[in-house]
Amino acid sequence: MDVEYLGPTVSAMWLTVAILAGGFARTRNRSALAWFVLTVFLGPIAAFLLVVWPSADPVPAPAPRVAGPPTARPSNE
Repeated sequence: MDVEYLGPTVSAMWLTVAILAGGFARTRNRSALAWFVLTVFLGPIAAFLLVVWPSADPVPAPAPRVAGPPTARPSNE
């Protein structure tokens, strides 16, 4: 393997790891974009941390508001 092909090859692998880390972060209830950027800068170290750390607790969805019958307001007369 020539040295001139090493740069693009390593860059492609680095970007692939970052994309996979972003996708895996979504399955662990974490921000895909944040982990993608983190992995671009830290590389496999960030991907390793994503795998080792426990998944985040899911954010509970707000309870649906139930529309009840309209209430009569007393008049001030």
